[in-house]
Amino acid sequence: MARSAHVGVIVGSLRRESFSRRVARALMDRVADGWSCRLIEIGALPLYNQDLDPDPPQPWQDFREAVKACDALLFVTPEYNRSVPGVLKNATDVGSRPQGANVFAGKPAAVVSVSPYAGGAMAANHALRQSFVYLDLAVMQQPEAYLRDGDKIVDADGRVADPDTDKRLSGFMQAFAAWVERVSTAPPAPFDTFLDQRRKASDAYINGDAGPVIALSAKSDPASFFPPSGDRIVGAAAVDAANEKGARAFAQGSTGRFEILASDAGSDFAYWTGIQHAEARMAGKEDPVPMRLRTTEIFRNEGGEWKLIHRHADFIKDEQ
Repeated sequence: MARSAHVGVIVGSLRRESFSRRVARALMDRVADGWSCRLIEIGALPLYNQDLDPDPPQPWQDFREAVKACDALLFVTPEYNRSVPGVLKNATDVGSRPQGANVFAGKPAAVVSVSPYAGGAMAANHALRQSFVYLDLAVMQQPEAYLRDGDKIVDADGRVADPDTDKRLSGFMQAFAAWVERVSTAPPAPFDTFLDQRRKASDAYINGDAGPVIALSAKSDPASFFPPSGDRIVGAAAVDAANEKGARAFAQGSTGRFEILASDAGSDFAYWTGIQHAEARMAGKEDPVPMRLRTTEIFRNEGGEWKLIHRHADFIKDEQ
């Protein structure tokens, strides 16, 4: 393939020697040259509870960061009661919340279902795909993979004895590599159109909601933010945390606008520079505070979406 990728593999069974886990490892062994895979464990995730969003448990944070670091996701699951195992549903809930901070959004994905029985866990496969519509995962449609006789496909030593099955597993991973390549090189939206979305995210931010800005931000490095305070924040996770903290300084009722002085976009990168104007209502203060920020933002095309990778903003001196 023309590019490398890091693939996260999520297994819907917790049993150490589960058939799904054996198949997952066999698929990982057949990843495209130059690509890497890692299992993302989900067994220790506390059940999703919105009450915990302000101070999320460390396992939630670790899982979200692991997913963010992936270029693509491969799900391998058994079928429980004609659907996905509860532990896998919980993992998708944890990763998709809080609102506006869905770590799955836009990532290419594939699903393999495994069962000892004739149906090949088809019901679980399709139940999982149904949730992918809301998760905004770009799931590969063909080839489908409903693996029957899952107890016989891969032995305890990781060997695939049947040549036809070996060929099928290899072919699936080749198709998945091509799918990831196709999704990841999709043309981005027109930058002028995207800037309307960026303005709306800024309006939400100065009203105390960091979610839309975080959703537009890159989830893999390099990423950086030089805020008006003079700090230098490096790394996608650190930038998201800084944005989350910064939005809490604002209160409802703020208004703002962009004065774009220059902008341009190529196939891979785009930028705008200008002035952000705001009448900002600050938490704990009665009167609005006028602000003008000299701002430059740089964006990267990630799978057909513009993602913010660098922001530099400082106060214009006459209004400090």
